Amino acid sequence: RQRREERSFPWRERSTIARKRQGCFLGSSMSEHDKLRILIAEDEESFLGVLTAVLELTNRFIVYPCESGDEAVEALKRSKYDVVILDHRMLGMTGLNVLQWMHEQKLDTPSIMLTGAGSENIAVEAMKLGAYDYMRKDHFDRDHFPILVHSVHERYLFKKEREQREIRSDELARELISLESLETSLAAIGWITDTTQKKISSLTQDGERSLNAGLSPESKRYLEHLFQEIRTDCETFSTASTSMVSLSKELSDRIAGLKKTRRGEKLASIPSTTSQEKTERER
Repeated sequence: RQRREERSFPWRERSTIARKRQGCFLGSSMSEHDKLRILIAEDEESFLGVLTAVLELTNRFIVYPCESGDEAVEALKRSKYDVVILDHRMLGMTGLNVLQWMHEQKLDTPSIMLTGAGSENIAVEAMKLGAYDYMRKDHFDRDHFPILVHSVHERYLFKKEREQREIRSDELARELISLESLETSLAAIGWITDTTQKKISSLTQDGERSLNAGLSPESKRYLEHLFQEIRTDCETFSTASTSMVSLSKELSDRIAGLKKTRRGEKLASIPSTTSQEKTERER
């Protein structure tokens, strides 16, 4: 297979040499770890060679070319890619077939569909299946193509970031509901225990004064012992009540902090959305 690829893709060696002499469209060169992994499925050998060479010359991509949709599916089963580029018309599995397979497998790898002149309906179908963009072969521009690929990946990252923000926002909303419910319960329990403790203390004092009259010294000592135990229990009750009130206040502060965080995250997402919409309009 390696010898076949060397015969089929002779531009690889030339592009590797050439890219060392070329600048890249986004600035300085990248390490192999940071380069985007691009899978291209195109059964027209010469055009596949052009696409591969144009991307590799930027020194920003690692390209994995294949000549059919079936090869693309096998490659997707074995490894992960940052962007998938598919020709819509190939022998065996077409680009749309590959997209449909990706959709069924729940692979969210961003994809670009290559179409011919008058194939707008194919592009529409591809977008419905999850393609991020499409390119007509007769409109191919070697300078714009790497930017298109990079832009698709950036849009994918933006989408994932937005999804993560939405998940985090939903989690914060659920946490706020739970904490607010707990805070309300603690505040109510704290108020009830505090009120009950004060009433018991008042009744204890009144009862001690009224019952002491006319009792023998031994009975008074026994009664004082009982009331002392009641006072001790009331103090414990009061401490518990104070702790509940304190915990309720801490929860209230926590809720306020979460609400502030949630508002901040919503505000932070506004410039990103505006920038994304601007990119979409320019594109």
